[in-house]
Amino acid sequence: MFVHATREELSFLSFWLVLVPPIIGYYVLAVLVCIPGYRSQRTGIIPPILLLAYRAATTLDLSFANERLVYLNKGLVLAMTTLGFRTIVWVQSSQPYKRLQRIETDSRRVSGSTIAYNGRGQLYLDASDLAFGLRGIGWNWSQGLHIPSETRPTSSKTSFAFWTLYSLAFHVLVFDLLHYLVQRFGPGTFGTIFGGSIFDESLPPLIRFCRSTFISFLCGLVVHCAIQIAYDFCTLIGVVVLRQLPAQWPPIFDEPWRADSLSDFWAKRWHQLFRHFFIGLGWVPLYHVFGRFGGVLGAFFVSGILHYLGLWGLGNGSDVFGMIGFFMLMGVGVILEGSWRKLTGYRVGGWMGRIWTALWLLGWSNILVDAWARKGLIGSLFIPDPYRLPVQFFGAIPAQTNGIV
Repeated sequence: MFVHATREELSFLSFWLVLVPPIIGYYVLAVLVCIPGYRSQRTGIIPPILLLAYRAATTLDLSFANERLVYLNKGLVLAMTTLGFRTIVWVQSSQPYKRLQRIETDSRRVSGSTIAYNGRGQLYLDASDLAFGLRGIGWNWSQGLHIPSETRPTSSKTSFAFWTLYSLAFHVLVFDLLHYLVQRFGPGTFGTIFGGSIFDESLPPLIRFCRSTFISFLCGLVVHCAIQIAYDFCTLIGVVVLRQLPAQWPPIFDEPWRADSLSDFWAKRWHQLFRHFFIGLGWVPLYHVFGRFGGVLGAFFVSGILHYLGLWGLGNGSDVFGMIGFFMLMGVGVILEGSWRKLTGYRVGGWMGRIWTALWLLGWSNILVDAWARKGLIGSLFIPDPYRLPVQFFGAIPAQTNGIV
């Protein structure tokens, strides 16, 4: 069923020979894109970087033959796809990327119009920030990026770290509870690695759709928690281990539940980690041909491709309609909002805008979540059963394992 058996299990040798090379090439390109006059060199190393990223994404198995861990291969494909998309955008830049603001240590803060390099050391540090800082905070290429207002204590690194640790623990508990609840809706179908539809054909159509929509809503919360968990963990590494300042880790979400339009949700309140290459690969080329209509659909199409490839990484095929179709429909909704503003002179907003946003998001999320469910993603093992509080309180889901630990 799962093609991970054809992959090479991650080992010490494959780590260095397969996984590390595309990351090194990616970092070298990050250095070159910060230096004026190296455009031909940037163009020349793009093909080997893409080939190395493709090899890593398609040949390594991070699940160690445990089918409930194949989502790790999904993460690998997403990481290598993101790496590839970013390198393509970087090589298209006619001007070098520059830091407009740099926050270096606890005792030294530098800001200004454009910062010159003080030797190669700073160049390499900036290249690291470019390579691993997806939002590009403080860079010239991220202008227009929405950064949520800070609500955490930032005057003390200790307080900030403890608050982040609390957030991490809280979201782990909520994530596990919500994930368990979703699995309980389909203990013998989509709650297992073998997958199944969230649409129960034995129910009347209206009840069937209400049930699937509630499951989709829960899955949306699960995804929100998962992203927040990963961000909190990276924040702790950055602040505690790398001694970065809290200002380098602003909130990743801006209360998405308060969105009063689809434009507000996707452009501001949801995470903006992939905004740069959605714009560079989707919006920019199609905007020049078809105007805003093409730009919007182009950006969401690239998002759909990213999610399509990620689902394919599970090793059980993918779903064009569920992945690409969902995000194209989000683009259609944004275009409808623009048309409404042109016709009436009023932007979508207020309480009616919130209802519209919730209905469009939840209604179409059924096809996205159903694709995840049928490919077995919901049955994945994120926390071992002996350590899951819901399992301890309410019991395990017997149909999950079928002899697979």
